[in-house]
Amino acid sequence: MISRHKTSDAIADVLVGRIVRGELRPGDRIDLAAVAAELDVSRAPLREALILLERDGLVDMPLHRGAYVAQLGVDAVREGFTLYALLSALTVRTVVGRLDASTLDRLEAAHDRALASTGAVDFERHAREFRRIINVHAAGPHLRSLLRTFNGLVRSVSLLAIEDDVEREREYLSEELAALRFGDLASALDATVRHVLGTGEQAIRSLRARGVFDGQEGELVGLENLDLASLVEAVLGGTVGAAHFTDPELLA
Repeated sequence: MISRHKTSDAIADVLVGRIVRGELRPGDRIDLAAVAAELDVSRAPLREALILLERDGLVDMPLHRGAYVAQLGVDAVREGFTLYALLSALTVRTVVGRLDASTLDRLEAAHDRALASTGAVDFERHAREFRRIINVHAAGPHLRSLLRTFNGLVRSVSLLAIEDDVEREREYLSEELAALRFGDLASALDATVRHVLGTGEQAIRSLRARGVFDGQEGELVGLENLDLASLVEAVLGGTVGAAHFTDPELLA
């Protein structure tokens, strides 16, 4: 039985989880009738969920031929995290100059709940609330709408990264909070971008370990090779130098 408030999103969560854990393999046909019966949902929200997954490149839907699991690639995962990092940087740029005591208290509470979590699911939920507080406080409706499109693939593979290296995720979140509390824009952007990209690279490791990439080699890179600094500088007006975007933990 589906419990998430929007049925199509909840169905998508289930299917994405099965894809990124290798339970559904590239080329597998998704048995729509079986999924609908298992989750006790109608065909309409199931179809909406498949459209969401097609948008994320996780499902192929040839005309009148059903739905099939697409080949998930290293580049597609990295692209998703790179774009999410850039959009998150936009919200951080705004929130650093507008953080009031109440918002900072809420961020600290979400951070503390995340660090006190004993499992990856709870940690991800509280870390997502941390990000949501920033987005609601700083982002306009168009940016929030764009950020919501990352609730599929990026969110699900982030959970794998958390499962496999939750201690590093705790460090990332604490670094973000410290930078926001200090109020320095360059440090806050650095911490946010390193967090998102670091999670993405760990997610790629996790997916590869589970055989999801189906023999693809794909390059595993450190943050300094992603050149996101130049993207952030272009969008944010040159506030961050390339030297900020290095993380020795990702060079191994």
